[in-house]
Amino acid sequence: MATFDPATMVFGSFADQLDAAFGSSIGWIVGNLLLLVVVFGLIQALRNASDLIRYFEITNASFTSWIGYTIATIIQHLVFLSFGFPFIGAFLTAVSSTLLWKWTFDTLTPTNA
Repeated sequence: MATFDPATMVFGSFADQLDAAFGSSIGWIVGNLLLLVVVFGLIQALRNASDLIRYFEITNASFTSWIGYTIATIIQHLVFLSFGFPFIGAFLTAVSSTLLWKWTFDTLTPTNA
């Protein structure tokens, strides 16, 4: 009898790692509970979207800057991959470089120009 396992469909190999770590029964339970937590978290975020926007001060300018930081991270990741870095090493180096760039820009740029 086949077991319905949406966690494997969503999480892929991560669900297989949960099965390997906890056994097939507990891994199935943990994977599906994790999926439920993610779904309910997304539902709560959508229900409170206006509060999140107000309290996290999400504006068009901040949204645009985050798109720019994401593009910069992707470009740096591709550059570091071309240098021969392993995938995770290239990703972590790109993220840390972009965060340093963001901190430098936010800290050293005068706000009263």
